[in-house]
Amino acid sequence: MLLENLKIDPSELPDIEETAFEKLEPDYLWMRLTGWGLFFVVALGVLIVVNFTSEAPAWLFFGPWGLLLVLVFFVEIRGFGIKGYAIRQKDVSYKSGLIWFSMTSVPLNRIQHCEVSQGPLGRLFELASVRVYTAGGSSSDLSIRGLKKEQAHRLRDYITRLSAEYE
Repeated sequence: MLLENLKIDPSELPDIEETAFEKLEPDYLWMRLTGWGLFFVVALGVLIVVNFTSEAPAWLFFGPWGLLLVLVFFVEIRGFGIKGYAIRQKDVSYKSGLIWFSMTSVPLNRIQHCEVSQGPLGRLFELASVRVYTAGGSSSDLSIRGLKKEQAHRLRDYITRLSAEYE
């Protein structure tokens, strides 16, 4: 048996950056902002209680949280346009991140199973996530969040069908 391991010219590699990624549902941005809004409402309640029980000036409590609120909402809104997914002939890819950019690709021949999940806010906005699992881990290797529930089920079925062709 002859074993060959030929060198590949890096300039000939396909560029995934040029792939047209599908955008997520606009409601997903509103769902994320709603989640952060709920967090900050609870934090505001705690800050009000702490402010009344403390002699420190109010700006010491509310100033940093106000700045954090503006920063979080800015990053969510600006970063939303970067998020997207792509289904190609041999892999599934997802990209996200404004500050910490990440792009994950999972080869279809490594996929063990897919599932659709939906949290409480997801049910409110009728959004779901598709989680793709590969061998060797207990958590999903790729999650595509921000899909309409029907679209998530169709995508799961399609990925499952494509990955089954490799068995």
